Amino acid sequence: MFIVTMVLFLLPCSLLWAAWRRSIRNAREPAAPSWRAYCGKATLILAAFSTLLELVFFYSWFHNGGSPHGLMPSSGIWKIVGRISFWFLVASVVVSAFGKGRWRLLIFAWAASLVLVEYATLMLEMD
Repeated sequence: MFIVTMVLFLLPCSLLWAAWRRSIRNAREPAAPSWRAYCGKATLILAAFSTLLELVFFYSWFHNGGSPHGLMPSSGIWKIVGRISFWFLVASVVVSAFGKGRWRLLIFAWAASLVLVEYATLMLEMD
């Protein structure tokens, strides 16, 4: 499951990488006010941390036994990291509304793909 998780997380990571590239290209244009540029950088940082924390969550989840049929695994870092990752995901989507640029569409696509990858990973774990 570790390898499957890494392969599935390539989609959100590639979308996040594309958003970073688009944001860096737009930073050269001085048209956006500075507070909107700061919101953009904050969004990308929150999104990166959310992705990394979600990977940590799944690795801790699998390391502690996982839960293929609804049973709770033993205690681990997954209990805390999962909630933090979720709130970082929500915060990155909310803060991206204050940014400016087409990279925001990539953030929305990243958020949707991250939720899809989480669901797919949990469904594949049940098989």
